[in-house]
Amino acid sequence: MLNTKFYDGFEGESELALSDGENKIIMWNGYFETLLKALLDNNLEKEGIIKEYFYQEGWYDDSPWVIEDVQLTINQMKSFDVSKLDASDGFKKELVELVQEIIQFLEHVKNKTVVIEYD
Repeated sequence: MLNTKFYDGFEGESELALSDGENKIIMWNGYFETLLKALLDNNLEKEGIIKEYFYQEGWYDDSPWVIEDVQLTINQMKSFDVSKLDASDGFKKELVELVQEIIQFLEHVKNKTVVIEYD
């Protein structure tokens, strides 16, 4: 499965992908960074992908980067609160859909090695 729904229209801009080697969700990096910022604003522990985003390491340094704890990432995504987004963010609906698709994807592949590919 290749899902580009959240990158369509942003071709040529930075992209980020979640992949298990067979399946892949490709998204515009702006969506992913906005999502992670909202998770940080939720006062989650700085661990897993939140830590990597906060310190700008992990997939920023090495691509592909293995998500060490897929279940932690699922739990973090489940805590996403769209109300934490700045009112000027015009893509709240897309982020809610993206989070749902990320959770479904990770639930489906949680027993596999999942990587973040950053371009």
